[in-house]
Amino acid sequence: MSKYKLGDFVRLVEEDAEGYITAILNDGMIAVTGEDGFEIPVPATKVTLVYGKMDTEEDKRSEEAQVPQAEFKNEGIYLAITGDPKQGLVEFFVVNESSYQLMFAMNTKKADQIKGEFSGQITAHAAEKIYTANAASIGNWPVFNFQLLFFSKNLLDVKKPLIYDKKIRPVDLSTSKKEVPVLGMKAWIFRLDEEEAKIDTDKLQEHFFSHRPNKK
Repeated sequence: MSKYKLGDFVRLVEEDAEGYITAILNDGMIAVTGEDGFEIPVPATKVTLVYGKMDTEEDKRSEEAQVPQAEFKNEGIYLAITGDPKQGLVEFFVVNESSYQLMFAMNTKKADQIKGEFSGQITAHAAEKIYTANAASIGNWPVFNFQLLFFSKNLLDVKKPLIYDKKIRPVDLSTSKKEVPVLGMKAWIFRLDEEEAKIDTDKLQEHFFSHRPNKK
């Protein structure tokens, strides 16, 4: 199985080129899309992962800081999609404008199957890139499944976990982008925590109980 995943930023070993992995073709082949928007098949052994910045001790201390109660922001979680569909490549970010730290996971769903694409911690008032996709195939994009847990050292009302499915359609990327200050750029944005009604308690219980180990 390939050690790479969708959205990884890689450099081609034998060429002066970089790009994002936009498809896993098989165990030995991946598809890489560069800044020019062209997607090319490449052997997985012919690329190397380009690592981003690592968290510093200052970042970690900032994550653990307690927010004054009066200044605590209880909501504001978005999916932001950036890029130019005409160029082929778009990037997905989760934007956390709340004061919570998020334990966040994103999966892709097709039919009755689900595949993990990203998991990690998103600090308060920050954003994280979670996925890269080829806009030319938007009609075939999977359903995106988001799972969020909320954490804070403040004494607050209970914030329930959130499980939310979103299907992105071509019309969703035909509207005007909006400025996203946390990203410092414009993006199409989709609110993930807009309504408590989106949290289906029965579905949430079913999700967790279905993953319990069978007792013998």
